[in-house]
Amino acid sequence: MELKSNNNKTEAIKDKKIEFVEEVSTDILEDIKKISGIGSGLVIIKGPNIGDIFLINKSKFTIGRNPESDIFLDDITVSRKHAILEKIDKDFRIKDSGSLNGSYVNGEIVENSILKDGDRIQIGKYIFLFFCHRKKVK
Repeated sequence: MELKSNNNKTEAIKDKKIEFVEEVSTDILEDIKKISGIGSGLVIIKGPNIGDIFLINKSKFTIGRNPESDIFLDDITVSRKHAILEKIDKDFRIKDSGSLNGSYVNGEIVENSILKDGDRIQIGKYIFLFFCHRKKVK
C-alpha cells in the first residue's frame, strides 16, 4: 500500500480519522473528579488502555514510542519522539516534534497549540481528553 504525503504527514491517519468520543464514560469522569486540588492531565478515551490517566506534574512532558517518554505509547502509529506537552505560566501547550503522522487537537492537525480543558488530542490511534482543574480565585 502506497501512502501519499501531504505536508510530510501520511494520509493513512488523515484518511482513517478516528471518531471522537462525544461522551466520556461515567467511570472515567468519576476518576477525574477524584483528583484533588489542582490537577491537570490526560486520560485515554480511545485506543489501547482506555481510562489510563496521566497527571501533569512537571513543566515538560514527552510523548512518544520511546520507552523513556513520560507518556510511552507502544504503537507503530506513534513516532519515537512524537510530541511535547509543556506548562508555560498558567497555560499548557502541545508541540509536535516533527512526527510522521502529526498531532491533532479537536480533529485539526497542529504543530503548536495552547490546550483548553476538554480538548481532545489525537496521537496516532490514541485519543486523549485534556483536563485542567484550577482553583478558582474568589
